[in-house]
Amino acid sequence: MSAARTLLPALLAACALAGCGASVAPSFDDPTPEARIGALERAAAADDRSSIPRCVESLSADDAAVRMAAAGALRRLTGETLGYRFDAPASDRAAAIERWRTWVKDHPAASAGAKR
Repeated sequence: MSAARTLLPALLAACALAGCGASVAPSFDDPTPEARIGALERAAAADDRSSIPRCVESLSADDAAVRMAAAGALRRLTGETLGYRFDAPASDRAAAIERWRTWVKDHPAASAGAKR
């Protein structure tokens, strides 16, 4: 089982127990990891494919939890990972992020807001 699949449920449970998402409104534009994670989770749960480009941007976050949530959201929204691992070395993550940027350019309808 991948690290993301193992850690994501634990991270989400810890956040729920600690109430880390309760006081921060989900937002891709908020600098706090809690708000960004909330926005990523909300996008995935709503099958909001228009958020795919924002999810791709979040793959390069400094915060590992944000990167993990972004990778999970993209997997839920597209069924793809494109080899991205939130805990990989920065150079490996950069290459995978470029693959995601190419994917977005090559699949404009997929991220145009249509729900699957």
